[in-house]
Amino acid sequence: MNEERRKLIAELSSDLAPLPHAGKTFWTSSVWLLGAGLTAALIVAATGPFRASSLQQLQMSPQFLIESLIGVAAIAALGFAAFRSGIPSPTPIMRQASIPVALLCVWVGMYAYGLNVPALELSMAGKRDHCYLESLVYGAPGLIFGMAAIRRLYPLHGAWSGALLGLSAGAMPALTMQFACMYVPLHIIVFHVLPGMALALVGGIAGFFLLRPR
Repeated sequence: MNEERRKLIAELSSDLAPLPHAGKTFWTSSVWLLGAGLTAALIVAATGPFRASSLQQLQMSPQFLIESLIGVAAIAALGFAAFRSGIPSPTPIMRQASIPVALLCVWVGMYAYGLNVPALELSMAGKRDHCYLESLVYGAPGLIFGMAAIRRLYPLHGAWSGALLGLSAGAMPALTMQFACMYVPLHIIVFHVLPGMALALVGGIAGFFLLRPR
């Protein structure tokens, strides 16, 4: 780099002020998680009753409580990771997503474990005829509003940001269904979790086209 170019760069950057809060997405993520989670829960409640005594079952079964808490942690971690990915960072996107995805795998693994050792007595109580569609569709509002919020940032990995957001948004109704629909681990995996996770594909495709630097 020659001396004239060095001087030009120095002159152009001399008056630049630091941005102490650049890249902070905590509050945006928190508001989105709260809003999207409440929206999914309210829609589930409006379309059918929650399973009788489901809240009491949290106290009765430590396994049910633990798998529910891991689900909440996975949803939160995925949501925070999705918004953080909208800010340029030297940390590879795969590393940013590693812990959230690991939590998601542990959450699903708890239901796989429940195939042999279910957290609750198997029951058809609360069965919904279209829970697989509900688990897919009820996360859509959160995905849409989340995409709009991330677009206001500077996403460089649109497909990844959309996929992470879709995983978080889809897991919200999938987890809520554990309190509203029948509790049978195989049913939960096939008709709640997998349809909810399909929003990751929707989010990834949408993010590829819509989440681009402005």
